[in-house]
Amino acid sequence: MHLRTICSLLLLLLGVISLISCGDSDNEAPISKPTTTVTSSTAEATIIEIDVAAEETAIRALHKAHDDTVNQREAAPVMEYWSEGTGKVMAHNFFGNVVISRGHQKIRATWHSILARKNRWLMKTEIETIVIEKKRGKLARSEGWFQYLRDAKDYRALYEKDKDGKWKIKGIDYGNNGLIQGFKVKG
Repeated sequence: MHLRTICSLLLLLLGVISLISCGDSDNEAPISKPTTTVTSSTAEATIIEIDVAAEETAIRALHKAHDDTVNQREAAPVMEYWSEGTGKVMAHNFFGNVVISRGHQKIRATWHSILARKNRWLMKTEIETIVIEKKRGKLARSEGWFQYLRDAKDYRALYEKDKDGKWKIKGIDYGNNGLIQGFKVKG
């Protein structure tokens, strides 16, 4: 019974302290809303025209050149088709396990280990759809299938334009493991 009384007093004391600490402050600072002005030069929207057919042709040529270089079995030239930017990713399935490589050096090391194997399988990719981001036209993605061993599997790829306006690979998800969603790389 004595413990119950002590616990009740402690709870009452905590309640009183919390009420006192939530009291009004005498120092009331006026709240002001930020003001913004819009000038006519900032309100004008820039319209970007995208030659979709030319951009799709450039992306298909980039992807085919990448596959052709993979089939030459040398890792160093493969990376010439990859973006220099951040956020790169490559994923593939290796005996049922998803292998994810993030960053330029890890992707290069993954290609080196894949191409150093004794096999002579050729990479074949078929792009079924290409979608170009409409705001700035600097991102694109493709979906289709690839065949490296026996069975054809789905893939998704993400591309971005470099500072010279040329398409480069930002990510390839061989096996469509959910890493490329829309125009973003997951994770």
